[in-house]
Amino acid sequence: SSSGGGFALMRYPIVFWDSGGTIFGSASGERPPEVPTAKQVRESRVQRVSLALEMFGHRAPSDLGRVLQDASSELQEKLGARYSLERLASGVYERLGLPVRPEETILVADAIGGPRYRTWLWDGVADALKALAEAGVRMGVIADTDWTGRMMSRALAGVGLREYFGPVICSCDVGVCKPAPEIFAAARELIPDVPSGSPVLYVGDNLEKDVGGAIAFGWDAAYHVTTKGGSSGRAVLDFVQYQDLVTLVAG
Repeated sequence: SSSGGGFALMRYPIVFWDSGGTIFGSASGERPPEVPTAKQVRESRVQRVSLALEMFGHRAPSDLGRVLQDASSELQEKLGARYSLERLASGVYERLGLPVRPEETILVADAIGGPRYRTWLWDGVADALKALAEAGVRMGVIADTDWTGRMMSRALAGVGLREYFGPVICSCDVGVCKPAPEIFAAARELIPDVPSGSPVLYVGDNLEKDVGGAIAFGWDAAYHVTTKGGSSGRAVLDFVQYQDLVTLVAG
């Protein structure tokens, strides 16, 4: 690992990333016809869950879609920010009268979430992550999502990016969403070997949650511009091209 002196050479020795809209989310990239869209993956979740249940020897009911929806609604109301797809999978088992075995429900949760594909990545983000990691920048993910950190790590591994990140902090694991300071604090604590006064950059596409939340916590923010308009000077960088982000961080 880098020494404290090495960290001092970089403008931002630590960079945390948002996920959807910042790493994933591009609809503009070239997509082979055999690779489904995010919408198609969402719409095929009942089929995946049915096959997962059958894989474990359970009969999937004909109204499985309704079971998923009802369990999801009930648990979201009950759990709030702690609602996750892993909790949903357990809830589905309970509704079906099945013994809740984590060895099974953890895989059913993955079936609910489905895959994320490399073609969904924003153009240039993989190269930027590689360049920053090779420069010694410590990176992590902070995401508002019902995917647990384990599930998000699985998705990042599937598209070849997991190796670039240390902590993967998801709101459903922490129990709070951005812009709450607790979620930023939870992430920063997991990189203890970088001196506490070191500047931190957060990269995101939401002005209130990402840019506003990071700045309020004392970090700088880089704003990924995905719609018209910028951050009006709130972020240290408004960018479309990820190479601009690499230049900022390494500077």
